Amino acid sequence: MRSFGLSLLFCLLAAVPVRAEKKVEPLAEAPQGLSEEVTGALQPAGFRVSDDAGVICDIWMAKEAPLKPKFKPSLRVKYPFQLGQLVGAIRYPEGSKPSDFRGQPLKPGLYTLRYGLQPDDGNHLGTSDIRDFLVGCPPEKDQKAARVDDLKKLFKLSSGASGTTHPSIYLLTPPPEKAADKPGVTADEEKKLTIFEGALTGKSGDESSAVPVKVVVQGKSEG
Repeated sequence: MRSFGLSLLFCLLAAVPVRAEKKVEPLAEAPQGLSEEVTGALQPAGFRVSDDAGVICDIWMAKEAPLKPKFKPSLRVKYPFQLGQLVGAIRYPEGSKPSDFRGQPLKPGLYTLRYGLQPDDGNHLGTSDIRDFLVGCPPEKDQKAARVDDLKKLFKLSSGASGTTHPSIYLLTPPPEKAADKPGVTADEEKKLTIFEGALTGKSGDESSAVPVKVVVQGKSEG
């Protein structure tokens, strides 16, 4: 009877899903494969996000970002960034099978990340409660650090990353009021999302401030 009880216990333990431990570590290298101008606009070192299965992605943040003048967050827009500005870059390791937040498959490799807004046209209901997104762009097509301030041009630039006519999108989740002392990573177990939290320097006139950024680097929308 005791042997049966132990066997049952082992079976129950084996049936419990094991949570992969997420972690973020400093990455003392600049991204390779970007134009000199874009590389110069990014921080020279990045961060590696991984779990028990291996590397999820490497991510670099921009050195600084001009902010919207007199920005105040609303229910739908939480970030003070300007449309099309460079926010960072992301790299997926060879052999991985990444996808964007819409579930569109991406090729392993490097992409620039620019700020975009989900259109408020009724076609994207259920994707997210807020309109803030980043869009991934192929580096061979995105070689200037300046803003891409036309939404259609931005989405067209990004569409090459996913191989479809739709831009490659990365959900931004609402940021904390204050930037953390160091980058981190959290897992939304219910929605199966991996969220990287970092910061970059925002510029508003002559004033500078740390702007926290929380971006989904793994997982997709349920909508």
